[in-house]
Amino acid sequence: TTIDRLRDHWLHLLRAVAADPATPVALLPLLDDVEARRQLVEWNDTAAPYPAHLGVHQAFEAQAARTPAATALAWDGGTLAYAELNARANRLARRLRDHGVAPDTQVALCLDRGPDLIVALL
Repeated sequence: TTIDRLRDHWLHLLRAVAADPATPVALLPLLDDVEARRQLVEWNDTAAPYPAHLGVHQAFEAQAARTPAATALAWDGGTLAYAELNARANRLARRLRDHGVAPDTQVALCLDRGPDLIVALL
């Protein structure tokens, strides 16, 4: 099946080149309309119900309560379970509150990508 799809992509590309040899390579189509729809629409139809009444932090805390030992975050240097990630985020939230940050206060973040950024975002 994979080889058949690759063959079809190749043939589609060759037909496009034959139809207009002046077309820049970057603009040549690899996928026909059916395959493009499959990849861009059908395979991306991953909508899942989300409780609109919950904020992201509340949904995260609910997940942490359901699966505290499950891996919530993985990076090159290690992993964090939901319980530990939630505890770190809560520690940072308490520290921010102690320094005068209140609901609806904007807080700037300047961190490299990594676990500390995720803690701060939560």
